[in-house]
Amino acid sequence: MVTSKSKYTLLQQAIAKYSRVAVAFSGGVDSTLLYLASCAVLGRENVFVFHASSVLVAEKEHQSAVTLLAELGAPLDNIVEFHFEPLNEPGFVDNTKERCYICKKMLYRTFLSESVKKKCDVLLDGTNADDMSGERPGFRAIRELVVQTPLLDVGLGKKEIRSLANQFHLSNHDKPSNSCLATRIPEGTIIEKHDLQLVEKCEEFLQDMGLIGCRVRREGDDAVLQMTQKSCQKLLSSAMKDELLGFVQRNGFARVLLDLSWRE
Repeated sequence: MVTSKSKYTLLQQAIAKYSRVAVAFSGGVDSTLLYLASCAVLGRENVFVFHASSVLVAEKEHQSAVTLLAELGAPLDNIVEFHFEPLNEPGFVDNTKERCYICKKMLYRTFLSESVKKKCDVLLDGTNADDMSGERPGFRAIRELVVQTPLLDVGLGKKEIRSLANQFHLSNHDKPSNSCLATRIPEGTIIEKHDLQLVEKCEEFLQDMGLIGCRVRREGDDAVLQMTQKSCQKLLSSAMKDELLGFVQRNGFARVLLDLSWRE
């Protein structure tokens, strides 16, 4: 049986083939472990961080990523932040099955162009082995652009990555998985800035209530909550539900519905 420790050694060996790399950094545990391993092998001075901010990423998520990079001691000269404008792309806002493919290809083309300027050998992405369990249009773009996925290549899954991150005392080792705000808009519904901002506002409200790892999908006039089991129990066993209902109704929703089929 190949242990997570053995896989991490293989990860370092894979990265050691390069002299200088760029890491697509979201602030999640996958890209954080990938950055840590890259620095351990190549030295911080030879690892660039590419981070994108846009209306698709909640401001708190962006600030969390910035704070994390400071914790990791990332050299400021090696952090490259891009402001991304996906709503300018008609193919993206149409919100078809190709949305993630279109978005990832636009973003990573920009990253790759910058990686050439920084004289990096390769762009690294934090896709892990468990990400292959569902449909991933964005992964097709990653493969087409020949972006490297070393976590996936050595077979590291989410649970193993969290365990390693905990061993390395990474502050986000238990951070709930997240996805861009566009995933809260039902397929086929035009993606508008107002709706993304409304979703962000509602999810921030849930976080401030102590309900962590929750998502809010907009379906017509309804707010559909996708919650962890722990947060769901906390909400339903308290007066929070009345506070939440009042908040979402003040922000234009008619009802609050709970998605019981959702899994983290």
